[in-house]
Amino acid sequence: MIHYTGLKDRIEPIATKPFDPDTPLATINPIGKVPTLQLESGEYLAGGPVIYEYLDSLHRRRRLYPAKGEARFRVLRQAWMADALFDTFVLLIIESWHDRDSQRPDYIQRCFNKVVAILDQMDRDIPSYERLDIAQFRGIGALQFMKLKMSAVGRDCVGLDPTFDPFAGRDHLAGWYKSLARKKMFREPLIRME
Repeated sequence: MIHYTGLKDRIEPIATKPFDPDTPLATINPIGKVPTLQLESGEYLAGGPVIYEYLDSLHRRRRLYPAKGEARFRVLRQAWMADALFDTFVLLIIESWHDRDSQRPDYIQRCFNKVVAILDQMDRDIPSYERLDIAQFRGIGALQFMKLKMSAVGRDCVGLDPTFDPFAGRDHLAGWYKSLARKKMFREPLIRME
């Protein structure tokens, strides 16, 4: 979204590990979660939905959040689903940090069932997509994250398949992802990880 809005030169991305006890994140945001945006005033905004809508208010391009009506609430629901995909997958990542003997297989399966249900809903929603909006930005981000982490999470979590393909059997999702993922704004990372 930062590439789309043209705000890249006004925002300094800082890589952090929110679970690291030495992270300075908690001094800015007492919840200690990412994303967090610290404003020049010293105030902060926390959570994707709040930060994204704030950023959408700062640029001159077409707004990513519809202003009103049915379209606004459809896009907000779709964006929330993308956030739920990301958040649920993070729960699986955290569970994968435990030794396999101390993992909770029922919990892993419940989380993964939610991931599958969200992917199915996204596949059903794609025919209703119109112009590029915040739901699509958040959707592609969640899918890129999942693709990046799936093999490790699948390998380290009891009962998961590291070769799981989120696009298999979801033709709308696969076609939509392929068309957006080749756009430069979705390929260029904000932070280079060393």
